[in-house]
Amino acid sequence: MSTSYVKIICKVHVKGVFAKMVSRKQRLPLIMTTFLLTIFLLLNGGCLPKPYLPGNDPGTLRLRLYRAETFQTEQFTIMAEAASEPIAKLLIKLTNNKLFIEKTVEPYQEDQIITIDSLYPGTWKIQVFAYDAQNDWLFYGELDQPILPGKTAEAFLKIGTAPGWVEVSMDVTTLRALGIDTSKGRFYVYEDPESDASTQFDLVLEGNYLKNSKDILLKEGTYNAFIAIPNKSNPAYESHDELMEVRSGEIKEFEIVADTNLIIKGVIDANPPTPDNFQIILIGDQLELSWELIEGIADLAGYNIYRTNREGRFVFYTQVAKEVSSYRDSKPKADNYFNNRLGYAVSSFDLGGNNSIWTEPGYLYLENY
Repeated sequence: MSTSYVKIICKVHVKGVFAKMVSRKQRLPLIMTTFLLTIFLLLNGGCLPKPYLPGNDPGTLRLRLYRAETFQTEQFTIMAEAASEPIAKLLIKLTNNKLFIEKTVEPYQEDQIITIDSLYPGTWKIQVFAYDAQNDWLFYGELDQPILPGKTAEAFLKIGTAPGWVEVSMDVTTLRALGIDTSKGRFYVYEDPESDASTQFDLVLEGNYLKNSKDILLKEGTYNAFIAIPNKSNPAYESHDELMEVRSGEIKEFEIVADTNLIIKGVIDANPPTPDNFQIILIGDQLELSWELIEGIADLAGYNIYRTNREGRFVFYTQVAKEVSSYRDSKPKADNYFNNRLGYAVSSFDLGGNNSIWTEPGYLYLENY
């Protein structure tokens, strides 16, 4: 009786004598076994390139941190702004698809090189959170860094003032009771008052709440924001535009009630200060805005003025110099403002482009004039 055998030379040969001796019911399992054995030998016998397996040839990351103001070719340091507390601790998060690594560096020393070994090759998103000795969040930076098999990657990451960390939580119980599909939604933020473009963040349903599925990090400032379900292109529900205030370095959960105006609670520090005593009066056919000048800020550059548009959303309107404490605006036509109400707000800005929290918005109901 002939002996069956499998021979691999980038081809597979199976003698046929043994195959004739088995029944048809036995033939299918034999074919499957032969097929699987062939694939195994091909992958391990050198005929095909071996696939990359996790853990083989891991890469290494060497991370150096710096601030733009102190960056030099031979020195990479972090220094706290305005004589604030020095960096005491770093929290480093690395993400590669579904892989996640978290590393704490405490205490952190200036000029320190942080090494992270055994990284799966690919592109990793690096996020660095810097804290002072009181565990207050001071700085933040992020970077996408390729890691090659068996190689060491040198990454230089710029750290800037910490943004605010926004967590959205929207109770959709009443909407679900009305039969609205609330399985997903989007949170829209207008980051630039001079632009009509918005940044969108996905919301996912957890119980009776829509929550942001990923981190929302925003620079300190005042923003227009709203929620649409499932999105603003095809909304089943859309909240009103509301002003949202964000504090640098703060992590807060902002609660939003579905069927009412978007409510986001929080207080933030002004940088530079918010103008005081903002007022609006109507003089004839002109509206006069006034506020108190800000004193003692060396790099103060001027004031931004915002006005509501036809949809009732605040947008950038004009800008005045730091010596100016009032502005006159002509009463617009009725079709240029929303619901007979015209709103204004003012902020200060400095030479570095930093914008303060806006004043409390002021409104005139023009149907009364």
